Amino acid sequence: MAAEEKRARGFLRSKISHLSAGELILSQVESIVWWLVGGLPALPGFAFRWAALKLMAKRVNGFCWVQPGVTFVQTDRLEIGRHFGCNTGTYINAIGGITMGDYVLLGSNVTISSGMHPIEGSSPPIFSRPTIPTPIRIEDDVWIAAGAVILPGVTLRKGTVVGANSVVTKDTDEFSIYAGAPARKIGSRLRDSQSQGPTSASRSTSE
Repeated sequence: MAAEEKRARGFLRSKISHLSAGELILSQVESIVWWLVGGLPALPGFAFRWAALKLMAKRVNGFCWVQPGVTFVQTDRLEIGRHFGCNTGTYINAIGGITMGDYVLLGSNVTISSGMHPIEGSSPPIFSRPTIPTPIRIEDDVWIAAGAVILPGVTLRKGTVVGANSVVTKDTDEFSIYAGAPARKIGSRLRDSQSQGPTSASRSTSE
């Protein structure tokens, strides 16, 4: 039992060794704050979550409409523009830095994580390897639909729409529509709006 406890302590030290004392304390405070405000209902809940982001995030330029049940990690490396909306169940981990522009909208159960787990070789176990910070950039007027996953290192260009349950592995083009796993370009917002007029809006909102 003593040997097992020693291994467990060594493992824990290896997982937090890259954090300074201040960063470790901040991460614990962050977890407690989101536990307190994350599930609050109605308008007071929106206000408290916005205040928490203003307090802890690297940059917040405007009011944030964050629904209950959203998880934020490493908000000190998160930058948010104006008019940000985020639905229930979404997970945002900014360990490698996440920058969002204006008018970014996230559906429910979206995952955006800016850290990679190295997988080369058989030892040590992946679980015990340090995460590699890899930044994500989300430009203006981007909508990410429910259940989508944005992988580390990706840039979503201005006007990108990501379909539900898609997995984005590469940078996108401006005002383009992506869907699938891995996500591929299936259309352009600009072409659709010119050729289809009002019907394009109804089609895009259903994806």
